[in-house]
Amino acid sequence: MIFEDSLIPWIGKTGKMLGFMMNKTFKDENINLTREQFIVLNLLAIDDGKPQHDLAFITERNKASLSRLISNMERNNLIYRTSTKKDKRIKKVSITPFGKEIVAIATPIVKKAIETFQEGISEAEIKHAITTIKKIQHNISKVHSFKLCDKL
Repeated sequence: MIFEDSLIPWIGKTGKMLGFMMNKTFKDENINLTREQFIVLNLLAIDDGKPQHDLAFITERNKASLSRLISNMERNNLIYRTSTKKDKRIKKVSITPFGKEIVAIATPIVKKAIETFQEGISEAEIKHAITTIKKIQHNISKVHSFKLCDKL
């Protein structure tokens, strides 16, 4: 199979385009937030107090990259870190009240963007695409022992 005829470059290119467009959408709406920051805030709004290493896995970032992201978010009063009682080296990340406000403002904008991005695509096509992508992730995990995450 020729590389251009496989799903992989299309998935990668689409992911980059989505990231660029979400960052642009936030900027156009005067929301000082990046796609990555929204992902972290949204995760914490749903399940607050996640260990920092869990966020690294979920956001597919290495420790140093996530640490920079978290530090920037702390400076913007979106989140805060605390040490766990059992192990002071483990940092739990929590959302601030201001972070919750930003998620509440950004979520409808993200939902509208998703609707725009998925315009003209049926529910059945979306479900089929998700199933296909999950199969690719499963195949990757078999070869490289990656832990899969069903939630975004």
